[in-house]
Amino acid sequence: MVSENVEEYLEAIYRLIEKKEELTTTNIAKILKVSPPSVSEMLKKLDKRGYLNYEPYKGVTLTKKGRELGAMILRKHRLLEKFLERLGLSKNRIHEEACKLEHSISEELEKAIEKQISEPSYKRGVVSLVNLRPGQAGEVVSVETGFRVKRRLEEMGLTPGTRVRIVKSALFGGPVEIMVRGSRLAIGRGMARKIFVRV
Repeated sequence: MVSENVEEYLEAIYRLIEKKEELTTTNIAKILKVSPPSVSEMLKKLDKRGYLNYEPYKGVTLTKKGRELGAMILRKHRLLEKFLERLGLSKNRIHEEACKLEHSISEELEKAIEKQISEPSYKRGVVSLVNLRPGQAGEVVSVETGFRVKRRLEEMGLTPGTRVRIVKSALFGGPVEIMVRGSRLAIGRGMARKIFVRV
């Protein structure tokens, strides 16, 4: 059985590969919040176990075995983050909780979470903003869009748990006007489609 520590290291290395950053002990130490000498020691162990190739002062390359495990743990982490976000957990807790859970979820539970996340939101009693009529209100459950758009919507006050009310919903692709936190906002229909609320 692979230890949590090993999985954490391989996940961190895989993250750096994805970001196209250098696989140095300093960069790995930064992600894991440990000292570079600790990283060097662990990299030697991982080299012996066949997860990676490590040459001090030259860098790290993952083996097929290490790459597969790193990718799997990172995938579990992201899946859990989406799931926890949908449960309404606060942003600053999501990453931390996902880190704890990623090492212990079974394949069966992973598939169940994936199914829950990929199912259209309306199946869970939740609807998109564009499905509401003027005068109707709901509580934001999730914003299912890319990071930048999500951040922009959060800055506008559209975060999970926030109450919104439809003021005007234009036909034929026009914007949706809403009241949120005492402000009136107009949101493009495409964006509104990705905001899910519980009525």
